[in-house]
Amino acid sequence: MLASASLYLLRLGETGKGSGTDFSEDERALILNPDLPPPREVRVSVDKGATVAWEGEEGDMRVIGYNIYRYSGEGDSGERVNAAIVSDTVYHDDDGTMFNSYAVAPVDQNGREGRRSEPVAPVAEPKSLSALVPMARPVRLEDMTFRGQPAPDGLPPKAVDCTADGMSYVGTWYLERYAEVTGGTLMVTPYAGSYLAYTFAGDGVAVISTRHWNYGIMEVYVDGELRAVVDLFATETLVKQRVFEASGLGPGAHTIKLACTGRRNPSANFTFIDVEALEVLSGP
Repeated sequence: MLASASLYLLRLGETGKGSGTDFSEDERALILNPDLPPPREVRVSVDKGATVAWEGEEGDMRVIGYNIYRYSGEGDSGERVNAAIVSDTVYHDDDGTMFNSYAVAPVDQNGREGRRSEPVAPVAEPKSLSALVPMARPVRLEDMTFRGQPAPDGLPPKAVDCTADGMSYVGTWYLERYAEVTGGTLMVTPYAGSYLAYTFAGDGVAVISTRHWNYGIMEVYVDGELRAVVDLFATETLVKQRVFEASGLGPGAHTIKLACTGRRNPSANFTFIDVEALEVLSGP
C-alpha cells in the first residue's frame, strides 16, 4: 500500500491481551526506576496480530518482567497493552497491526518500571492496498463532519465523495488518497463502533467501497434499520466495488449509516471497513 511502513504508523491499534504475573492496583501506579536499562534489540513482526520480542539483561536479578507499550504515531505517549507483567521476552498483541510501533520497559521486584526502549515499527512492509499508489500520507480524523469540501475532479455522475459536504464520521477514521479509487479518496477505520452517517434526498442509495484482505465486516443501516452486513474481505485489492444498494425509499430525506463491527472474515488480516463514495439514486 505504501512505500514504507512509517506512512501507516498513524493508524491506531487497540488494547491487546497478554499473560504473566498479575499486579495490584498499587503496582499499576508504577514508579520509574531509571537504574533499569531498556531492553535491547526490540523487534516486531505482524501476522494475525503483532509479535514483540526483545533481549533481556541476563543475570539482572532486579528485573522480574516487562511491560509492552503500543504507539499510534508521532506524539503518542504509548498505551500499555499487557494486563499483567510479562515474564518472558516475547509478547503477542492479538490486536496489533502493521500500523503500530512498540516499546518495552523492564519492571523490578517492587513493581517499579525502568526505562522504555525506543518505539520500534514492524520490519516488514505493509501489504494493505499494495496494488495502489498513495498520493499523500494518511490523515487521522476524529468525530468530524466535512463542510465546504470541493468535489474531486472526474467524480462519476450521481457519486457523492466520502469527503462531501455533510459526511459525518463518528469515532476515529483515516483519510487516504489513491488515484485508483472513486474520487481519489478513501475513508477507513478498524474500530468497532466508529461509523459514517450521511443524510440525502433520493429514492435510493448505493455504497462504493474497496475490498481487501485487511478489511472486515461492515453493517449498513438506512433510516435506522439494519439493511445489510457486508464482508469487505477479498484475496486481492478490488476498488470501486458496489457493495450495497437500496431502492424504493420514497420521497424526502433519508440517512445511511456505515458502521464498523470490529469483526472480520476468518481469512482477513484485520477489521478495517472503508467507503470510497456513495451514489444517490433517483426514483423511477
